[in-house]
Amino acid sequence: MPTPAPARGDPPAPGNTLSFRGQQVLIQWAASHRRTPVLDGGSLIVGGPQDTLQPRLRRWLDGEARVLLAADLADYCARAGLVPAPLALSNARRRWGSCSARGTVRINWRLVMAPDAVRRSVVAHEVAHLVHFDHSPRFHQVLADLYEGDIQEANRWLKREGRKLYAQFE
Repeated sequence: MPTPAPARGDPPAPGNTLSFRGQQVLIQWAASHRRTPVLDGGSLIVGGPQDTLQPRLRRWLDGEARVLLAADLADYCARAGLVPAPLALSNARRRWGSCSARGTVRINWRLVMAPDAVRRSVVAHEVAHLVHFDHSPRFHQVLADLYEGDIQEANRWLKREGRKLYAQFE
């Protein structure tokens, strides 16, 4: 009898899956593998002590988020004719992103687990705030000009699925 697939939201453990860029990747652990996770197709290969697996996976996701979000931020700042804004990762429970009056953009690291279009929509939203620090029609026009996807679809995904991004790393 085949083993049932792990449920989305199960804690990171060998044989369970982990959300990464909108896909479920299988965690393949063996003590003899390298400690640093390596993405190989649909699997995340990782070794080292099993009792430190969850924090290492969290650090790996954080590092991947930093790279992807920095690239997204640079892309949207260039599109808006701005110098790249400083990026900070957030662990906020209520906001996916924010923009300070000083121009620092904070983005929740968990968005690395969401589909790329959803992650990018949040970054585009915060870059639009660098241009208009409000939610005026001018802000929404800048956002529409910056973001290449369907902003309403991305927002619907976040409303429907966003809280699930917290399930694996409480």
